[in-house]
Amino acid sequence: MKKYAQIQDVVSRLTDHKTFRTFFTLYLMAESDVERRHINDRFWKDAETLPPAEQQLLRAELTRCFLRLPGMAADLIERTAAPVV
Repeated sequence: MKKYAQIQDVVSRLTDHKTFRTFFTLYLMAESDVERRHINDRFWKDAETLPPAEQQLLRAELTRCFLRLPGMAADLIERTAAPVV
């Protein structure tokens, strides 16, 4: 159960976009690289069927997600480096 809670925490801090929340949750819950590759391929194949404007919005949100990662990584490093009392 701890894995589910941790993934939910990471995903909720990463994005508010419901499509990407679902995608990242499924991706992070995948049991293998093959499963992750399948999820990724399916997501982008489905995205190709969207109108160009919606595809552009998806790409913009993905960029926002990636821009949040350095801050999230720094926060994680800070929390794990803090002395345990």
